Amino acid sequence: MANVEKRSEVFPECQWCANNVGRIAFWGNVGLFGIKLLCGVAGGSKALLADAVHSAVDVVTATIVMICLRVSKTPPDEEHPFGHGQVEYITSLFIGLSLITVAVFILYNAVMDILSGVTTQPNFIAVLGLLVSIGGNELMFRQSLCCGERFRSPAMIANAWENRADVYSSLAALVGVIGAQLGFLFMDRVGAILVAVLITKSGIKMLRDAWHGILDRSLEDAVEDQIRHEAEADPDVLEVVLLKTRAIGQHRSVEMKCRVSPDITLNEGYIVVNRVKARLVEKIDNLGLMNISPTADDC
Repeated sequence: MANVEKRSEVFPECQWCANNVGRIAFWGNVGLFGIKLLCGVAGGSKALLADAVHSAVDVVTATIVMICLRVSKTPPDEEHPFGHGQVEYITSLFIGLSLITVAVFILYNAVMDILSGVTTQPNFIAVLGLLVSIGGNELMFRQSLCCGERFRSPAMIANAWENRADVYSSLAALVGVIGAQLGFLFMDRVGAILVAVLITKSGIKMLRDAWHGILDRSLEDAVEDQIRHEAEADPDVLEVVLLKTRAIGQHRSVEMKCRVSPDITLNEGYIVVNRVKARLVEKIDNLGLMNISPTADDC
């Protein structure tokens, strides 16, 4: 929890945004869903209606993100000594699965329409709805990604890229609508198919990242190198002989053994360890659990 407070001190202007990522995504997607649904019906565009379904899923996932971020901030307890950060990966998994499900639904309907023959042509109202969608989703993407990267939150980052997927899907739908207005009526359904493909790509990426997180993948090599460097910068640390890391939601967990001189006492060894811990907290952001022990052996 000390590291959460440290992040708040470093980025005080970001705290409000981080606390309201879910609410912004929720109400933003509610508004975009309403606009796209109305413009899709009035404009006669299946591509825009497919995009509206995507926004409807976003409303559900934004609700899940709000709940998940609240749970992930719950302090560790006896049953969950490592905290509740893994719930963020579960949320990312849910978002990925929901996106792929929506993509299959959109793809099926678009293909069926093309096979049965397209006779309707969308009008300019559909174009206006898609332009609003592109602008709104890009703003939500930038806000959520900024908070997710600064606070190292998998759920915020997944939410951000889901909004960027909305931007791409709206662009694809826009291409289809414009093509249909130029006389190629089937292009509106082709736009819907492009929307489905882009949604699927985004969903698969989220599933892969969430799976790695659930399986406790190690931190990036650059971060581990920095941890080693900062630990070995202590004059009484001869070498880091063991280092295991993993991400737990927004936090980083470190297990490490530091080789110290065999001439120092056990008590002095733990003084060195506490000094190393303080240095790591100061130099490296988002460190959570740290299990560091001194050893006079090489392993």
